[in-house]
Amino acid sequence: MCASCRAILLAVAALLAFSSSAAAAPWDWDMSKQQSFRSNEMAREPAKGTVPLGYKPFPYSSNDEAGEKLKNPVKSDTDSLARGRRLWASNCATCHGITGEADGPVAAFLTVPNITEGFYKSRPDGRIYGVIHNGQNQMPRYGYKFSSAEKWDLVNYVRKLQGAAGESSAQ
Repeated sequence: MCASCRAILLAVAALLAFSSSAAAAPWDWDMSKQQSFRSNEMAREPAKGTVPLGYKPFPYSSNDEAGEKLKNPVKSDTDSLARGRRLWASNCATCHGITGEADGPVAAFLTVPNITEGFYKSRPDGRIYGVIHNGQNQMPRYGYKFSSAEKWDLVNYVRKLQGAAGESSAQ
């Protein structure tokens, strides 16, 4: 290696060693200045006209119709409640709070219902499933995100939060 090449290499190495912060090279600038995503936000929407593997269309036109026609097929056992609790903590507690009493960190900025009230306890399991799948008011839809079994696990966990664990219409 020539002396001038060695000197340039030493100068670059010294600059990198003594700089207070690492700088991104031009070809990976997007890695250090990338867009940040909020919790639970998808990187991008699926391409129009595509169908996810295993997709089954939701056959009900409204959450009320889902409430009338859907029956909970998942037994409210320890395993289902544990899965529901994990999903609740990572997706629902931000708004509804850990206890479901609308005391999550963002509840002050949104109209979040207290799902432990009698009005929500009286809703059928299928309606809760429909709201999880389709969303309602300010609640986003989660139909794309959770499998059918995960949505039923969440329904069972909501019932536990409401103090009605084991009283769902599981068959």
